[in-house]
Amino acid sequence: MTEIERIIKKGVISEEFLKEEVRNDFVVTTERKKLWAVMLDILFEYDSVCKKYGLTYYLWSGSLLGAVRHSGFIPWDDDIDVIMPRDDYEKFLQLGSEFKDPYFFQTPYTDPGYYYSFAKIRNSNTTGVVDMFAYNHFNHGIWISILPLDNWDIEGGLERFETIKQLLIDCSTAMRVDNPNLSESNKERVRLFKQKGVEPITLYEKIFNITRHQKDKPSQFVAHDSCTLSTYEKQVFASVDFLYPIYVEVEGFSMPIPNGYKNILKTMYGDYMKFPPIEYRGLWHSGTTFIPDLPYKQYLEQLYTDNNNH
Repeated sequence: MTEIERIIKKGVISEEFLKEEVRNDFVVTTERKKLWAVMLDILFEYDSVCKKYGLTYYLWSGSLLGAVRHSGFIPWDDDIDVIMPRDDYEKFLQLGSEFKDPYFFQTPYTDPGYYYSFAKIRNSNTTGVVDMFAYNHFNHGIWISILPLDNWDIEGGLERFETIKQLLIDCSTAMRVDNPNLSESNKERVRLFKQKGVEPITLYEKIFNITRHQKDKPSQFVAHDSCTLSTYEKQVFASVDFLYPIYVEVEGFSMPIPNGYKNILKTMYGDYMKFPPIEYRGLWHSGTTFIPDLPYKQYLEQLYTDNNNH
């Protein structure tokens, strides 16, 4: 039985859900629908654990935008992000044993070699490989990302953000050290990283400690500070916009978003109800291989074999 067959049998989605369709002038293929199905299944497992322990979370980033603008996934999107207030997030980090096979609770402590600054839940019977990190031997199943939302001190905030950003760059470099197919610029990046002689787990711990610096100090501001892919101004928000969850329909299911979602989305995306041009839709998620019906270990075994034969 494939994972998709299991998920259908479990009742998460129907076979009808998997049919190709056009949403907002974008063709959503059956393969993308399979990917969505795997991620929804992981999300529901995560949601059940949060409900069991009374933990708050919100759909986040593109998942929040999709919930508000599309009542589901952004048609050209291929991931799910959630965010948790710091206290809830740290409680959640202690609950890894709640996730049984095929689900896998991933942090740098549960999966050596994984140096993202936030947790993920993966499905081990699927493939979700960031190609650059394919030679780092951690779990590469399809995932959802779980991020912390931190109280934020505006004073010195930009400098603190830039410090986190550099640490994250080093974490990312650490995960590509063993890749035999690096470009010359990436080889130089790895060389400079190795010169520092730093253990990657210490980078993660530094990020963890910096991001939680206001944990026990109420603040007018909060920040999405453990992931610095956007600019500083787009990652700091008013704390009053996260007072409580409201529930909206997402692919036919009721899911939580922050009470101040309009302000949040405006900060993150500007005119968030406006679609990007067709030619730009989905381009930012290139460089990742998704195969919902294939365990990542089988995919990587073939990848390594092919590379050794060249």
